[in-house]
Amino acid sequence: MLKSKLLTFYKKYPEILEEMVRISFNREVGYMFESGNFGKRPYTLENEGDIIELVKKGVVSFHMSVERWINPLQLSTKLKRRELDELRIGWDLVIDLDSKNFEISKYTAYLICKFFDKSDIKNVYIKYSGGKGFHIFIPWETFPKSIKVVKKDEVVEEKTKNLFPDLARTVASYIASQIESDLKKYIEINYGIEDIIKEYNLEILPEKFSPFHIVEIDTILISSRHLVRMPYSLNEKTNRLSIPINKKDILDFNPEKADLEYYEYNEIEFLPEDLKEDKNVAKLFRKSIIWDIKNSLEKERIKATQIRNDINKEVEQDIKKSKVKFKGKVPKDYFPPCIKNILQGIEDGRKRAVFILINFLYNLGWSWEEITKELENWNENNPDPLKDRYIEYQISWHKDKYSKGLKYLPPNCSNDGYYKDIGVCQPDEICKLIKNPISYPIKKKAFERKYRNA
Repeated sequence: MLKSKLLTFYKKYPEILEEMVRISFNREVGYMFESGNFGKRPYTLENEGDIIELVKKGVVSFHMSVERWINPLQLSTKLKRRELDELRIGWDLVIDLDSKNFEISKYTAYLICKFFDKSDIKNVYIKYSGGKGFHIFIPWETFPKSIKVVKKDEVVEEKTKNLFPDLARTVASYIASQIESDLKKYIEINYGIEDIIKEYNLEILPEKFSPFHIVEIDTILISSRHLVRMPYSLNEKTNRLSIPINKKDILDFNPEKADLEYYEYNEIEFLPEDLKEDKNVAKLFRKSIIWDIKNSLEKERIKATQIRNDINKEVEQDIKKSKVKFKGKVPKDYFPPCIKNILQGIEDGRKRAVFILINFLYNLGWSWEEITKELENWNENNPDPLKDRYIEYQISWHKDKYSKGLKYLPPNCSNDGYYKDIGVCQPDEICKLIKNPISYPIKKKAFERKYRNA
């Protein structure tokens, strides 16, 4: 039944068949049978008759590659990246949107097209997917032929055709970041964050909600040889066609217009051939790359901050335990190797050592008088002692800060600018269990108890 309807439709609109063949030029084509099975890849369309013959054999939908190829029939799953780069002519930027909520999907597409308008990018083409999403294209012809990217901490000029899928993912992520706030406001005003979380059974707290919990931008996940539904192909799940639409009509678009039995061809331009390189596309790519670098650095900063906070919490707990277990100041026998090595006297890093010792000793129950005496004795052990005034000033400064409720810890073990750099880091078995020297005494206490009871 479906085969008959498709044949009737395609024969009614020979110009649609011409468009499908034109757009598929230099692209790999995939096709799906009514049974849900995909046909053999790679495949290409040579002429309009190929489409008709495949439909007669039970094919219901056609898909095309995002990438353009010199000869798509040479493609193979065995090809390495370098070989794929050699075959690739270029690639389109395709923002593949999908959502369980069609109205939210429409608004997302609207915001993306609005973003492209603000970026003064003219050659943007959009089509309805046939389901609950849209495909937004910026064609390869408008791309810069090369662009500067960062590789192994170096800035290098790369052919843009070889930057798929990495650059596509970067640009899609950048665009998502630029519309996220407006999209979230739209959802909050029209649906309510808590209501949308309940409706779609999202296991998140309202304050953690992102619009991309319910809107998927599949471009972020694509890999080489990725296919998208061809224009004028049927979506076998909905019996609706994937049809080009005008950008200005997105918010008013009714998907029923794409029903196979009711659709009327209206010749909306889609991926025309006479396009030229657009400097604003190059600008978008550069902004996306810079954003990605900054975003990566920010993620690393947040990650490092979280790790540091987690360590600090652990150290604070060990300080409390030490006060209970040792019932006063921690004796030198329980100091870690790095602190013992410092106390023997050092040649380099003496000022850093003062900071380490003051905060190590104070947090482990030593009084300011005891700290002062210990640092004076330590300074005498140094081959080239610091001026007494320096130590006096440092202790006075820390004493003032601590009296105001401020807290300082000695640097973490992973901080190479301290223990390793001044040559006192000589870890033993207990050191493997800690992240800060302050944790050493309580771990050593537990270590002794374990072997005493063994």
